[in-house]
Amino acid sequence: MMFNLQIPTDNKREAHSGVTALKCASLAATALLLTACATSPDRSESPAIDLPTAWTSHSFNTAPTAWLADFDSPQLEALVLEALARSPSLKATAARFAQSLAEARISGAKLKPSAGLGLNGARQKINTFGPSSTGGVIFENYDLALDLSWEVDLWGRLRDQTSAAVARAEGYQADLEAARLSLAAQITKGWLNLIEAKQQLALSEHTAEAYRDNQRALESRFKLGLAEGFDLRRILSQAASAEADTFARQRALDQAARQLEVVLGRYPAGALDAVITFPSLPPTIPAGLPANLIQRRPDLVSAERQLAATDRELRASQKDLLPKISLTASGGTSSQEFENLLDGDFGVWTLAGNLTQPIFQGGRILANINRNTALREQAAANYYDSALRAFLEVETTLAAEQFIRREQAKLAIAAEEATATEALAWDRYRSGTGDFLSALDAKRTADAARSRLLSVSNIFLQNRVDLYLALGGAFESNSLMQAPSETAKNLSNTNGG
Repeated sequence: MMFNLQIPTDNKREAHSGVTALKCASLAATALLLTACATSPDRSESPAIDLPTAWTSHSFNTAPTAWLADFDSPQLEALVLEALARSPSLKATAARFAQSLAEARISGAKLKPSAGLGLNGARQKINTFGPSSTGGVIFENYDLALDLSWEVDLWGRLRDQTSAAVARAEGYQADLEAARLSLAAQITKGWLNLIEAKQQLALSEHTAEAYRDNQRALESRFKLGLAEGFDLRRILSQAASAEADTFARQRALDQAARQLEVVLGRYPAGALDAVITFPSLPPTIPAGLPANLIQRRPDLVSAERQLAATDRELRASQKDLLPKISLTASGGTSSQEFENLLDGDFGVWTLAGNLTQPIFQGGRILANINRNTALREQAAANYYDSALRAFLEVETTLAAEQFIRREQAKLAIAAEEATATEALAWDRYRSGTGDFLSALDAKRTADAARSRLLSVSNIFLQNRVDLYLALGGAFESNSLMQAPSETAKNLSNTNGG
């Protein structure tokens, strides 16, 4: 069964014909009825992609509760919490989200009346007997007034602008969630690399020690005339190479530790330690629908919110062609004596309203509409592209897990058989039924198989981390898409300020 999700097409153009005539009384009443607080715009429809009802790669069984818990490591969870608290890049993203919230509140303030208290004083001298006269009259005047102004959002233009700002704030909120998820994944991958580096070092140290033991044994046999100089030189070469590999593994371990410390926000001292073994394999993957992916991935949430914002900005620019209505009022006192400013007998007030209809703007309004139309088309294309890439990442990592599982199983068999072959080859050499070169070759093969098994174990766990990134978090549904509505609610409650 297939279903088709459609990218939203351009909204129908607002009626651009001007309002012919409005009676003053009904105009004020209509303005009061239609003015309301702006809210977050509805979610845009999903991209037009033919989606299967289930992932094409089937490796699903039970669902974990949270992806970090899958690794069952208190050390890993502590490192992730530390990074979330100290990461400079995450703090920068959080500050950008806070900035967007403030910008949304600034935009929302346009919906409400503005008030200002003004105190004015003036002193003027007027000559009464001609230009050469030194006489004259001095006038003083003082005004204390409360001024009110309000643009009546009759067509919803200001609400659209505020809704666009709210949508952008929600997009930055999703960006913050994406940054947190990405940071947690980086820490997990760095931690896994550190574990592999420690295990590879331990393996190389064991290998070097084994070569040294064989070297000592062969030197004793050589002194007794039971071994050839050719075999002794070969074991000396292999022992030196094994010790060189140990130093290379130490360098890799030091680098892995310092890199993880930097991601944690620590100084790269190379002092970070980790457990010596990989965590147990996480549970297998539960079944899910691609439609759930749209609702949970933070980057897709951000792309959808950007599309919603450009949609509202387009609507607002279209409404610039309609008349604008504003009301102003002022009340206070005016007197020639400063001490009379608080006396109600000197009270004055004014009330005014105006309606303006754009006629000629040099093409500015129409150009702005065209600009916002192009921006909306860009946002829709970006949303579509982001969704396709998200589906690709999920399908790729799901398929990769199956391949890696099979590779890992075969490498485990290869390592086990190579280890047994190595032991048998050395036994045959010591008993005189096998040659030295065959024993060395068996050992190199066993060491390579064990090292490769360690690497693929890390690759498997890293691929699982990539799957969590592709899905936007844990396997079960989460509330990422519920956060924008809370953001809009908070903005609505605090607008004005």
